[in-house]
Amino acid sequence: MADPRLTWRLIAAVLPLATVVSHSFGRSTYPLLLPVIRDDILASNTEAGIAGTAVFVAYLAGVILTTAMALRLEPIVIMRAGLGLAVIGLAVLAVAKGLTTLILGLALVSVAGAGIWITAPVLITDGVPPRRRGLVIGLLSASIGMANAVIAGGAQLAWTRLGAPTMWRPVFGVEGAVSLAVLVAVLVAVRPAASARVSSTIRLDALRHLPSWFRLTAAYVCFGVIAAGFVSFLAATLEDDAGLSRPAVATVFAGMGLASVAGAPLAGWLADRLGRRVALGAVMVAMAVGCLCVALVRGPLLIGAVVGFGGFWASYPTLTATFVRDHLDSREFSAAFGVMTIAYGIAAVFPPLLVGLVADAFGTFSGVYLVLTAIAVLGALLLLGVEEPGLEPGL
Repeated sequence: MADPRLTWRLIAAVLPLATVVSHSFGRSTYPLLLPVIRDDILASNTEAGIAGTAVFVAYLAGVILTTAMALRLEPIVIMRAGLGLAVIGLAVLAVAKGLTTLILGLALVSVAGAGIWITAPVLITDGVPPRRRGLVIGLLSASIGMANAVIAGGAQLAWTRLGAPTMWRPVFGVEGAVSLAVLVAVLVAVRPAASARVSSTIRLDALRHLPSWFRLTAAYVCFGVIAAGFVSFLAATLEDDAGLSRPAVATVFAGMGLASVAGAPLAGWLADRLGRRVALGAVMVAMAVGCLCVALVRGPLLIGAVVGFGGFWASYPTLTATFVRDHLDSREFSAAFGVMTIAYGIAAVFPPLLVGLVADAFGTFSGVYLVLTAIAVLGALLLLGVEEPGLEPGL
């Protein structure tokens, strides 16, 4: 078993810092800034969708690369490389002048995010008892949510108090500087012991060691479609369809981030108490409600539904990672979870482009969110058949 002091040092360094770079910076900031970026350097929702699709294509490439390397390199080596690549990508975004440089920066950050994210769960759960893994991994989403709230609050401040309603490049510049500081901190402070050597390559059959692997993976694919379709144009939907002002949209995004600070640990606690399947199903139902409200509801109820969605949706990957971690160790975890994330990445590639095309063609995003609602219901039904042998819910 790992030294407990090392375990908590890893948690303190990796959880609030590296995972924020992976999920909050660059590619996740893009949906918030999309209306401003679109008005400044893009010609249409279709171009915005092309950039959004590039995010998921690059993330998929990063997942494949990380999964291939996971059985040959230490997880911490992959994480450090990801952080370095993120710094470069954010620097490109900070000076982007058009669609090409925007895509390049988003692609670099997305590849980096895959490397950081796939290795983070195995690093922070080394030495953590299985009954506590749900809560510990859930804290990943909480740190991401807090960062998202800070970023949205900063954008709102710039757009209102500072009188800069078109500011977006400095946001990426600040994120790049913070990422550089995180890279230095991880290089200096995080030095885990070597993991067991495994000689292999990407193996699709790695999933067969998981109970109900097909249903679990199919539900993860559903989540990929929902995540890519819901978030990519959410700011534009709230501004164009619901009539919210740009600062109000930033406030909603901040509310989503703050809600996840409580929602993510709650989902992790629920997974530890009642089982992974129950927690995963509850998050999927919350996503279905959120998508339905965006399609059909306006006013305070819409805002509440979006904030509720934000409180739980980001927990889904961490809960899935917890399920996988319950059954696999070390690099085998990264290999199997990487295969699942490849499936997720393939599913997430096309929704942003399709949403942009539909919005330009019909002048509204509502129909898209009805489709996403149906996909979330399908995901919840798939999870009903997931088995959890060996777990002891309620303890």
